[in-house]
Amino acid sequence: MASAEQLEALINLEANLKDQYEKKLTAEKYKVEAHLETQTKLQAKIVEQAGEITKLKSGGGDLKRMEQENREMSSRVANIKNEFEAQRNKAKTAQKELIALKSEIKELKQLDAKKLKKNLVETKKKLEEQRTANGLLSASNKKHKQESFEHQNSIEKLEQELEELKPAEMEETEETDVKVEAEIEAEAEETAKA
Repeated sequence: MASAEQLEALINLEANLKDQYEKKLTAEKYKVEAHLETQTKLQAKIVEQAGEITKLKSGGGDLKRMEQENREMSSRVANIKNEFEAQRNKAKTAQKELIALKSEIKELKQLDAKKLKKNLVETKKKLEEQRTANGLLSASNKKHKQESFEHQNSIEKLEQELEELKPAEMEETEETDVKVEAEIEAEAEETAKA
């Protein structure tokens, strides 16, 4: 009974954990997708700004202005690269967490509630069969004890009758002893057969 309750508790725990990890898994999946989207946007910005830098270099206008813009662009590019690296690291971390969650879910699926319920039903059936068999054996044992007790009583009565017949003549006693022993042996054989 206790093992059945433990199995049911384990099944409930499995269902709760699956619900929790599926929500986390979905959330992590959306995070990874968001990080990848920002990563592509940042790459597009880098390409666009690099194009602007090349235009400014080939423009041939005021050199100081171009140098200033070049420095600003380089600073922006450096900032974007740093931001890009941070986003990429976040994406890698999220991907690792996603892999860990997938492996945990795989382990939880191995517990399979249907199999556990089936095993529980089979265990209950076996237990009931054993109880029935024990009841039958107990009844049979009780019957055999009663029969043994009855045979023991009949043996004692015959021995008492034998004692009462001893004072009679020895010849009759010997004949009676032989008959009584034969009866006892016959009853013992019947008891053994039963």
